[in-house]
Amino acid sequence: MSGLYAFKYTGQAFDELERLLDEWNNPAVLEDFFEQYENDLHYFGTNVESATIETINEATRLSNLLLALSGHATNSLHNIFRPLDDTEYKSILLSKQKAKRGWLRLYSIKIDINHYVITGGAIKLTHQMQDRPHTQSELTKLERCKNFLRSNGVFDSDSFNEMTV
Repeated sequence: MSGLYAFKYTGQAFDELERLLDEWNNPAVLEDFFEQYENDLHYFGTNVESATIETINEATRLSNLLLALSGHATNSLHNIFRPLDDTEYKSILLSKQKAKRGWLRLYSIKIDINHYVITGGAIKLTHQMQDRPHTQSELTKLERCKNFLRSNGVFDSDSFNEMTV
């Protein structure tokens, strides 16, 4: 059995995947974001309006891809999630992962083969996550979630399922 899960943080109405897809499909939220980071858009040769439309389209494609993969008994989530560190080449226990679609990023912890738990996500317009506060906070969430899983004895899909029951 495989699966895609998402953290739901205290005080939040939705889990991280739902929250992100909602934000990435909300023109007002996106316009505010792209106006704040308008200088970063120059690198992509685009403007706030075009970036908003492109993000909504990419979020729809990403959502459809996740739905298609999650709905299969032998899904292949491992085909879209990759190690966060591009130099990581071997499997690491509770490894930090990312799924990329354009500048959209979903961040997750790999529990096991085809078992991922989403910790958050971001619109990444810069090379390094440390370059902007919203992506830096995603690094912090990844580490907190990894520590939470580890402290609750999660090391594979069976231990994860036991914790979530």
